[in-house]
Amino acid sequence: MHQAGMETLLQLQARLINGQLEVQKEEGYVEVESFTFYSGASPKELARLPKDTPKEIVHFLSFHNGARLYFTPDGGGGFELFTIDDILAYLSIWECPTGFIPIGAGPDGEWLVCESISESDNRIWTGEFLTYEDSDFERLPFSFSKWLDYLIVAQGAMYWDWFR
Repeated sequence: MHQAGMETLLQLQARLINGQLEVQKEEGYVEVESFTFYSGASPKELARLPKDTPKEIVHFLSFHNGARLYFTPDGGGGFELFTIDDILAYLSIWECPTGFIPIGAGPDGEWLVCESISESDNRIWTGEFLTYEDSDFERLPFSFSKWLDYLIVAQGAMYWDWFR
């Protein structure tokens, strides 16, 4: 994972009190939200990932084999970052073409998929349903590390929709 993204994640974890954090969202909305970080995956588990899984995703999974970010007290509204088992299951459920790795789901069930462009480059795609064809609308101009870094800075808000 890009150094800045990892540092942002570590700082977020350091600020949590019993897995919770008071956050302020759009229009002044303030609430205590919950976070769960699962234990890192073993090298054997990581070897199960598709060969074209971006290094940033593999690095994240080595520290946290999945996470739940910005969930409300009733258990809704947050981001689920998939475990390796989830990634492997959703590859077929979401009919991901080669080079696309499902990485999670957003607050309203939006798909979060990472496109592997090259060994060192990737992009996040998001939407309620992805066709993997509309790169102008579905593909964000962020790698996984940048997407996660900005998500934390934006306190769990879907910042990519602010200017759409």
